[in-house]
Amino acid sequence: MRETQSLYIDLYEKLKKQIIEGQYQSNDRFPSKRQLSEHLSLSQTTIEHAYQLLLDEGFIYSKPRSGYYVSDIESLPVLPKQYVLPTTTYINNDNTEIEKTNYNYSFNLSEIDAEYFPTHLFRKYAKDVFEDNQFDLLQRGDNQGEFELRQQIAHYLFNSRGVTSHPDQIVIGSSTEQLLNMLTDILEDASFAIEKPSYPPIKQVLDKKKFNYLQVPVEKNGIQTHPILSSEHNIIYITPSHQFPTGHVMNLKKRTQLINWAQQQDNRYIIEDDYDSEFRYFGKPIPALQSLDSQDKVIYLSTFSKSIYPSCRIAYIVLPPKLLEQYHHYHYKEANTAPVHIQRMIAQFMSSGSFERHLNKMRKIYKEKLQFILNALSPYENQLKVDGALTGMHFTLTVLNGLNMEECLQRAKEHSLKLHPYEFEENSNLNPPKFIIGFGGIPKKRLASHTEALINSLIIK
Repeated sequence: MRETQSLYIDLYEKLKKQIIEGQYQSNDRFPSKRQLSEHLSLSQTTIEHAYQLLLDEGFIYSKPRSGYYVSDIESLPVLPKQYVLPTTTYINNDNTEIEKTNYNYSFNLSEIDAEYFPTHLFRKYAKDVFEDNQFDLLQRGDNQGEFELRQQIAHYLFNSRGVTSHPDQIVIGSSTEQLLNMLTDILEDASFAIEKPSYPPIKQVLDKKKFNYLQVPVEKNGIQTHPILSSEHNIIYITPSHQFPTGHVMNLKKRTQLINWAQQQDNRYIIEDDYDSEFRYFGKPIPALQSLDSQDKVIYLSTFSKSIYPSCRIAYIVLPPKLLEQYHHYHYKEANTAPVHIQRMIAQFMSSGSFERHLNKMRKIYKEKLQFILNALSPYENQLKVDGALTGMHFTLTVLNGLNMEECLQRAKEHSLKLHPYEFEENSNLNPPKFIIGFGGIPKKRLASHTEALINSLIIK
């Protein structure tokens, strides 16, 4: 008897605490006695005694043939207390705390313009995918990813980037980091050379796995090739189409040099991360490095984060035949982490031709945004230097008027502008202040006010 009494008193105390702390709002429906009994594996008698105590004290009220509801908060016998969550400190990759400030303007990276996303099409694709009894959607799916999506990716890469591949060579994952983790597992005797500054995911993966790697400086026309040609490292990771964070594009001479270097030894490979390649605004499109490769020495890597939307969480890699064989013989492959239904929806998006049309539209929109910002900054070219604006959804901006980094950030804060310092160089605080300007996610109607805030923050008039 005492045990039963203890159970319903404990339940009463827990439910009362949830109401007081605001986990239920006034007039929220309370769980039914039967529902709570099944959920907690308690007898309905125990639930009924606990509910009766809550009723007696006015925490809940009942409606005939409807159920139990939470009383008006102001009429509760115990005033609700403010429940304080533990303080969370947010940390950047460089171990500095992130300042929690609300800004009216920001030039954030890795954002798309969601206003033009074809939501109506994805509603249709979602309906199509789930329309029939697709029981296979509930299964894990193919480890390499759904075949129809791999097939569409192979067609798209050949038509848009000159990349030759078979769907069987493509492995789909949920992120660049995940695919790089897999790749570092199957590469034998790998010794890496990466760009300096570099795209963060490769550095994070190599650091986590305690790989030694060579960092090679990036110039206006791409990574320096001499340190690679004269080193013993056998794997190069590069972002030749739009280097992150500089925005520089690798020229054809350096591409050819690296291809020739890779073809000289059997264990040499180039990892080509085709970052931001879909959005080139000026000049002729540059084919992927992989399209120049005749001996299967280039590992091609990309994502749909910018071309479709970031939260779809789908990246893909094209493995040369020899590495594909090693992939199939590797015993510790994790199951595919990209949801099967999302893969099929994107396959439909691509097969219908809507993906190409969407890319063409967004390329035009992003070019207009970029051109607007560049035109607004052009009168101040003696104070601001723009780099890396040929392609992609960001560029770099160097301040040449004598302001230091602290002054720039303070002025930006006064104009409610969030800026992202370019913190990829040694002693960056001693150099002219430099910022990464991401423009993809700024709505067109707010572009003028954002640009005005940028000018007012960094220009001395």
